[in-house]
Amino acid sequence: MKPIAIPLLALNLLPLPVLAEDDMREMFNELKSQVKTLQTQVQQSNTRINELEKELAQAHSNPPLTQAIPVITPPVATTAKTDEIITKPAVTVGDVKGTFKIPGTDTSVGLGGYVKTDVLFNSVSAGRDKGGDQYTVYSQIPLEGKRSGENSQITFNAKESRLWLRSFTPSKWGEINTLLEVDFYGDAATYTYTPRIRHAYGSIGNFLAGQTWTTFLNVNVLPNLLDPGGSAGAVYGVRQPLVRWTQPFTIENLPMDVQIALEAPRSRIRDVPTADSDVFSTPNADRYPDLVARVNVNPDWGKFSLAALGRQVRNTNTLGNNPSEWGGAVSLAGKINSIDLDSIRFMLNYGNAMGRYVASANTFEDAVLSNGDLQLVDIYSGMLSYQHFWTKDWQSNLTYGFIHANQPALAGNNITSEVQSIHANLLWSPISQIILGMEYVYATREVFDGRDGDLQRVQFSARYNF
Repeated sequence: MKPIAIPLLALNLLPLPVLAEDDMREMFNELKSQVKTLQTQVQQSNTRINELEKELAQAHSNPPLTQAIPVITPPVATTAKTDEIITKPAVTVGDVKGTFKIPGTDTSVGLGGYVKTDVLFNSVSAGRDKGGDQYTVYSQIPLEGKRSGENSQITFNAKESRLWLRSFTPSKWGEINTLLEVDFYGDAATYTYTPRIRHAYGSIGNFLAGQTWTTFLNVNVLPNLLDPGGSAGAVYGVRQPLVRWTQPFTIENLPMDVQIALEAPRSRIRDVPTADSDVFSTPNADRYPDLVARVNVNPDWGKFSLAALGRQVRNTNTLGNNPSEWGGAVSLAGKINSIDLDSIRFMLNYGNAMGRYVASANTFEDAVLSNGDLQLVDIYSGMLSYQHFWTKDWQSNLTYGFIHANQPALAGNNITSEVQSIHANLLWSPISQIILGMEYVYATREVFDGRDGDLQRVQFSARYNF
């Protein structure tokens, strides 16, 4: 530290003759004394400053032990306007719309679903505690002469209400996604609400494993119906455990992808102990998974897919033999954008091993078993639907579908050979959280010996999304 220079006071010297010599001497002595005093004070100040600088340098090089482990004090939430503390919220918005992040992780979680109430006026009852009174089950349409006097029936239920939980987590292997969804169709009894798993799967990058829609079905082309049973002719909404690889690619800037899947097998066999039996069996003797491949093409003006199915239908019986047959099927499906928001949707299916893939339980079998011989059943089906938007809030869907099975004579008279359906609805969605609608359903069923039955239904539905 350099000493501080003290400037001398300038003197307004009077003419020497006016000042006495003794006065001049006394003035200079006094000034000299003051200068010495100031020099002493400056030296003391410089010494103290040097001491403080040394203490500060020592403090930086040797911090006190009480600061070796920092103590983090949680921020205190306050609404005072004078508080300038900025806190990070415990829950933040997720990477996907409608999700939030789990604190301390990169996982985005979303919870949602809807509540749906259906009121159904049926021209004929399917029977006590049957699913056919709650949605269309074609095998449960009563034939003429078997209506038991039940010519009309009404059902209220909220079983289609759903709850789902999703998650999205980024990783170096690709995004990890999961979905768990349930509804309440676990029991066919009309007023019993038993939860049922619809989807339970996880995926990482292009690989998916778990229960979800069969790869044989292109969900994007299904018509927009209130009836959970769906239209005849569309690949039935089979959800089953599977493993699947999806590989996207482009050809001349046209987005496409190919899907290859191994899916849970389940043979549905029509055993022929008596001519009047219409009950199917599931032997649970399957040996190989169902093999499915699908190519999706997604131009700007629509969506199209071509799927192929290969599977073994197998049975084990008490005689010790193991009859089995390999079969297959193909499905062509599409959605074509029309005027404004309108669209045309279609499906065409054919095969000899797709009984359980084209209709609900016990409508069509995969094969007929008689005297140890297993015979596959040829089936063809189709669906055509037109979706029209009257306004952005109002829409209608008109859908026709059919399924025909070339049943062998040994299958018996009560076995279903053909079903048809027409669905027509009017839906109103003033906001995205609400869909209110009315739908008319006409469905027919014909069995091998020519007898038939029909069902007419008017359905009112109110759906509230959350």
